[in-house]
Amino acid sequence: MKNNIAGRITGSILILVMMITLISGCGKNDKNGIVTNKDDTAASSAEPTGDISLPSTEEEVPEDEDGIGEDDAITAPAKHGPKEAIDDTFEEAVAYINRTNGVTPEIDFDTIKYEPNKRSESAEVNKHVAKDIEKRISGDKKKTIRMFRSGNGATIDFTVYTDPEERLIDKIVATEYGSSGREINGYYFQEGTLVYIYRYLDDLYGINADDARKSGGQRCYFTDDFMAECYATYGESNESVTAATYKDMNPDIQKEYDELEQKLINRAYVSYDALKDIPSTAKIYGYVADEYGGTLANTSVTITSEANAYKKSVVSNGDGYYEITVPVNNADWYNMKFEYGDFAVSEVNDVFIRPRTIEYPAGVTYMAPEGNNKHDPKTYLLDVTKQSPDKLKENQYEVVLSYNTDKISELKPFTVDLNSGKYENSMSQIITVDSDTDYKYFVTDQRNGKSGNNLTNDMSLSEVQVKMYNKSGLVASFQVPVGKSGVVWEVFEVKGSEIIPSNNYYFETGKNIFF
Repeated sequence: MKNNIAGRITGSILILVMMITLISGCGKNDKNGIVTNKDDTAASSAEPTGDISLPSTEEEVPEDEDGIGEDDAITAPAKHGPKEAIDDTFEEAVAYINRTNGVTPEIDFDTIKYEPNKRSESAEVNKHVAKDIEKRISGDKKKTIRMFRSGNGATIDFTVYTDPEERLIDKIVATEYGSSGREINGYYFQEGTLVYIYRYLDDLYGINADDARKSGGQRCYFTDDFMAECYATYGESNESVTAATYKDMNPDIQKEYDELEQKLINRAYVSYDALKDIPSTAKIYGYVADEYGGTLANTSVTITSEANAYKKSVVSNGDGYYEITVPVNNADWYNMKFEYGDFAVSEVNDVFIRPRTIEYPAGVTYMAPEGNNKHDPKTYLLDVTKQSPDKLKENQYEVVLSYNTDKISELKPFTVDLNSGKYENSMSQIITVDSDTDYKYFVTDQRNGKSGNNLTNDMSLSEVQVKMYNKSGLVASFQVPVGKSGVVWEVFEVKGSEIIPSNNYYFETGKNIFF
């Protein structure tokens, strides 16, 4: 059966060398035991990290007039500058889908397309540049694009911030998934030129970014397309290598600095160039089965958006699997129609694709001859609040979980406040949303998770749904990814009033936290 993100993650992330001992020794991570192996994770990347290990002693090294060894400085210019992004409209997305047939794109970081300029010892660094850009991007258009990394097959999700008037990318946050966590790289640009990068290793449930960087991150500043300064963070202390102090470092540190500079500049600009030409799209996928659960091949699946006059049809494969790529610009409701021979036509009308949706699992659609569909499972509705949506406050969401009790015995929500780091296993959640809320919602298979049977597919086959309401009614609906092995489903994240779909599935989780 075809897998989603979990099935495509065949490589581990590039774990920062200086962070391995730091993160494994960090109280929060060590106590929680969180790792992020996903369904079908396999091979790992063999690429060297090229990260900075700061010296305990300093050694004299040969230098030229600029204080940089002749063989150490790369002199070919990066030459990037302003490059406009596409006008991310519904029509542009439709054209992109037709042109690519909905295939998830790949990105190549191994080929060197951009090299640093020669460094200057007297380069000045603007330590406020990231804050200045953060203020500017408050009005930017945001989108999330999924790509596969060529070479190791790792999945990378890019969040892109683009100025709607200038159509220049201001910021890119790349999240690369692997067997030991997520590598986060945030790239900042001024008029298309790289000025700042932050890097850190994140865990499954998403620890506070500031804490993560303090536990072993890097902050690197760029001027005129060379790395003028890079900090390595250890607890509350910072140690750095700069273009001015480079000449005093031993050759091993100089080599690591050169390699890191080359890697970061190339990745930043390769990402910029690729993402500026890709509009927002989402993949809707699911399975079709008969009333007894047998897969139905050659079922016609048609999806329609009346609001945007969009219609597309596909046919399910031998496993009953189908997928359809749709544009994502504004929140949009879709109708899905399933037709198979003389079976009764089945329709689903509440497929709600929110902005920044990457994938939308549509679950299993059961079909049967007219009047013969016996598929009527017993469903447990996890909603102990009994609160009508119209009673909610302006800044509240109510989250309702339901699942088929014939197939699974005990599911629980798991919630994390990413600002405070507090987490909770609870029978119900009303999420209060305000300007500084950063909140994640998971569903956990308690019985299998407690027993260590993590490779089960019980939860993925139990018709699990999560629905979110505000006082006006339904605002988001999520179906569990079907046919996955694991015991934790990462459903969505809330940032302020923004709901960001996740739909990630895990089998290695850290038993003492989720269960």
